[in-house]
Amino acid sequence: MSCKLIVVLIAMTVLLLGCAGSHHQPAERSADVERGRYVIEIMGCNDCHTPNYMGSGSALPEEDWLVGGDLGFHGPWGTAYPSNLRLLLNNISEDDWLVLARQMRQDSPMSWVRLPKATERDLRAVYRIVKYLGPKGIPAPASLPAGVVPKTDYIEFPEPH
Repeated sequence: MSCKLIVVLIAMTVLLLGCAGSHHQPAERSADVERGRYVIEIMGCNDCHTPNYMGSGSALPEEDWLVGGDLGFHGPWGTAYPSNLRLLLNNISEDDWLVLARQMRQDSPMSWVRLPKATERDLRAVYRIVKYLGPKGIPAPASLPAGVVPKTDYIEFPEPH
């Protein structure tokens, strides 16, 4: 083999290795990320926090999950909007998420879900899949106080019995 050919082969190998290394490779999905995906699905997080999720037959890709929305949930507490969890959880620590999840708002439909009763393992898994997915989207509208009618579309919740 000629010296010129060896130099060309070495240069091509270095170039190919350099190109392969320059592509962004997504982080490997850990068992916690997979568990977080499962928890999000069984707890129905996407039903509110992912626009058009229910109408899609749950076929929306994971990359579009949990970006919040502007469909209000209007009731005696006022109007709450589903938070963009992709922005929220990417701006707080995992321990802060545990505190937030445990004291879920009593001024919204979130007080009716099981999130505050979830295990620490499951809450950490939810945090880890959201971090894995990364930030995306825009913040949801600010909540409105009781007595203020929203200008966005909303679902009316009755007074609890």
